[in-house]
Amino acid sequence: MKIWQRLVLSILLAVIASGSGLIYWASLEQQRIAADQAREFADSIHQMTLAGLTGMMITGTVPLRALFLDQIKAMHQIESLKVIRGDAVVGQFGPGLEGETDADPVERAVLDGREAYYAVESGSDGVERLRAVIPARALENYLGKTCTNCHNVPVGTVLGAVSMEISLASASESTRRFTRHAVLAAAALCFPLGGFIWYFISRLVSRPLARMADGLEDIAAGDIDAAVELPVRREDEVGRAVAAFNRVLGKAAELLREQRLARIVFENSLEGITVTDAHSRIVMVNKAFTDTTGYSAEEALGKTPAMLKSGKQGEAFYRDFWNILRERGEWRGEIWNRRKNGTVYPEWLNVSAVRDHHGRIEHYIAIFSDITERKEHEERITYQAFHDALTGLPNRLLFRDRLDLALAQARRNKARRPALMFLDLDRFKQINDTLGHEAGDTLLKEVANRLRHCVRASDTVARIAGDEFTVLLPEAEEEGEARAVAEKILQAMGEPIVLGSASRVVTTSIGISLFPQDGRDAETLMKHADAAMYAVKGSGRASFCFFNSDLLGRPTRRSAMEERLVNAFEGNEFRVAFQAATLLDQGQPCGLEARLTWAQPDGTLLDCEEFLGAAEDLGLAPALGEWLLENACREALVLGAGTATHLAVGLGAAAFGRADLAERVALILERTGWPARQLEIGFPESVVMRNPEESRAVLTNLAELGVDLALTDYGMCGSSLVLLRDLPLAALRLDAALVGEERRRPGGSSVLAAFLGLARALRLRVVVSPGKAIAPAEVQAPFPSP
Repeated sequence: MKIWQRLVLSILLAVIASGSGLIYWASLEQQRIAADQAREFADSIHQMTLAGLTGMMITGTVPLRALFLDQIKAMHQIESLKVIRGDAVVGQFGPGLEGETDADPVERAVLDGREAYYAVESGSDGVERLRAVIPARALENYLGKTCTNCHNVPVGTVLGAVSMEISLASASESTRRFTRHAVLAAAALCFPLGGFIWYFISRLVSRPLARMADGLEDIAAGDIDAAVELPVRREDEVGRAVAAFNRVLGKAAELLREQRLARIVFENSLEGITVTDAHSRIVMVNKAFTDTTGYSAEEALGKTPAMLKSGKQGEAFYRDFWNILRERGEWRGEIWNRRKNGTVYPEWLNVSAVRDHHGRIEHYIAIFSDITERKEHEERITYQAFHDALTGLPNRLLFRDRLDLALAQARRNKARRPALMFLDLDRFKQINDTLGHEAGDTLLKEVANRLRHCVRASDTVARIAGDEFTVLLPEAEEEGEARAVAEKILQAMGEPIVLGSASRVVTTSIGISLFPQDGRDAETLMKHADAAMYAVKGSGRASFCFFNSDLLGRPTRRSAMEERLVNAFEGNEFRVAFQAATLLDQGQPCGLEARLTWAQPDGTLLDCEEFLGAAEDLGLAPALGEWLLENACREALVLGAGTATHLAVGLGAAAFGRADLAERVALILERTGWPARQLEIGFPESVVMRNPEESRAVLTNLAELGVDLALTDYGMCGSSLVLLRDLPLAALRLDAALVGEERRRPGGSSVLAAFLGLARALRLRVVVSPGKAIAPAEVQAPFPSP
């Protein structure tokens, strides 16, 4: 039943009940009035009877009293009327007429001194009658007479009683007639009253409530568009309810939109999301959770995240996890979990506790992402930063780190005597020039492979320059061990190496220094091993030599290089080589990259990687960087014949640290006439990211000149792209070897694509710097435009 129907019915029932009660009360009131009137009538009959009897006693006509009573009955339509003598009268005058001494219990009670008796009684015929028994007492003065004179009794003595029955049939019929008329009138009134109530409630109350109920049902069903606001036409409670409904509707629409959006985000998030209750039982997971773990939502619901536990982290880890989560309300960090198929994977996890308004935990929300590819990428980046891209051997950085570690262990353990070997391939340049760079690369990889097989797993073989290698024996205890390894290397290098259709035997010169007799620190040991190797070069090659003090006076290749570097400026021995750079995403040329080389006495060009370390030690690096920038602009402008091209020049840490760097670059642009907008200056990632705040100031000053700025060798330090967004950079330059190796790896293309997407978001070009340098004469004008 609808609410308006219940309201109408309730009101009608209330009206009917009230009307019925009122009619009933009115009927009772009429009956009471009729009874009161009958009582008053009985009192008057009582007085009339006593007065008549008194007159008869005075006139001596008492024997006619029966006729007198019959006349009164007939005259006043009294059904029963009699006089009953009291005990005093009976004793004085006798029992009197028949019936005057026959008193029933009621009459006897009145005669015994009680008050008058009045009662409405219903007879066997159903007619109501007033039964009245009224005593007659001796009075001192009654109608001018004194009762005690005749009866000789005290005043107040009950002399007798008048007993009568008066019919109330007429009054009852009047009451019934009134009741019938009242009921009919009330019934007639109910119909228009019910209609009015129905109209009032249905239109003014029920209809707004029904429309609000429909709107709330639409909201509950999620169909917020079907629910509409209601007009507010009144200021009463219903109007206030409608206004409140409209506010609820607006808020519900907003919440539903937010919920719908949150649900879309939840389901389409690339990060896995798990929601648990306060007891860690899973109540909700998203699609990314299923994709990552392999568990469907049905399999996960009701279980705890412990189902993913890999066992790789101990109980102490999880104890700390829960302690931090309860104390701080959140935990974030790296955790290892197990997929449904059993594979263990790393994930970055962020767990937050959700509390109610009492502060009690209601839910836990865990957001995680599979960082397998990121960790593999970081491991590859770390590996590439410390290993040679061509041979896979440790590079100079990793070799130096292992050498320092070996020396520290040797200082603690006197039984250890680390041995250090410097190896330089004999006449490698001839093979490179005659058979080509590809054959040279093949030879270097084969040499690296043979060297690995000549040492133990605890030893280190490293490539520190073009054809220079080192071998570290950290656990050597005597000179004989180093000698045996050197002889083994010479024997292995004596075997021919197949290079395409040709084969060559490449010998090596080995210099050896021993700890502690040849030096107690890494610099000294390296210097002495280099001196010993240089001695082998000077005495016929293809052998090895232990360092001795007699070699200290002889020049080493490093010392000879440093001596020649000092005079290289005056001898005009430096050259600019150009490289064609390409965009990573398009593979199209995007300009040229200038590279510093050093002309050797034999006519070859030594790449800057071979002598840059020595130049930095001599303090020549800033001057070399400035020379490269100015001469690259001049030569590119001449060779370009005025056409627009993009020129990239890389500068090192020494140039980056100069306070007047921006002024010097501006001066070079002014002197050479090269357009600033077509110049890109690059700095190594390791230099810029050493202190991003200071680097921002340096780069901003350069950017104000109109030049583009780039990070070179990007990826070697593993810095985040997010850290770059505040730097005024235009490009990132990747080494070609790094890109090639990444593309060869399974999934490497996806990593590069993701990297490109992030770079585009930061509006950065990604440029591949090739490994081969080309001379200016090989550049054909016009240059390719960026």
